[in-house]
Amino acid sequence: VDPECSKIFELLKIRRKHRFIVYKIDADTEAVVPETVGPRGAGLADLKAALPENDSRYAIYDHEFTTYDGRPTNKLFFVSWFPPNSTPYSKMAYTQAKTHVRDVFTGVFDIMCRTPTEVESMIMGVPEEEEDQEFGDDDF
Repeated sequence: VDPECSKIFELLKIRRKHRFIVYKIDADTEAVVPETVGPRGAGLADLKAALPENDSRYAIYDHEFTTYDGRPTNKLFFVSWFPPNSTPYSKMAYTQAKTHVRDVFTGVFDIMCRTPTEVESMIMGVPEEEEDQEFGDDDF
């Protein structure tokens, strides 16, 4: 894990300078390095747009929301991004490196997502709709 990863993570976690950070495994050095840093004004749609549709990634997202009693708060999410059309090598490499990466990012909720709608449903807490349902409810 590149030392720059922890520096940028601290800026997001402590100083609230960024909304999200996308990390990738560098092909040359095989180290986890920051790829995209979202500005504080960015949102969940910007994070989903920053995730590639054919390669795995890690991401940290700072989700701000209001609790049921009206208090503003936030949660940090560690997103393991494994889209269905990424290569098996990519999925293996990211799965193997995850334990080392998680040691650097403390105090985050761990989620794994395959599609952009899954990212939104896991972070927002909204149940996702079944998109690939083979049979209708009336078929049984």
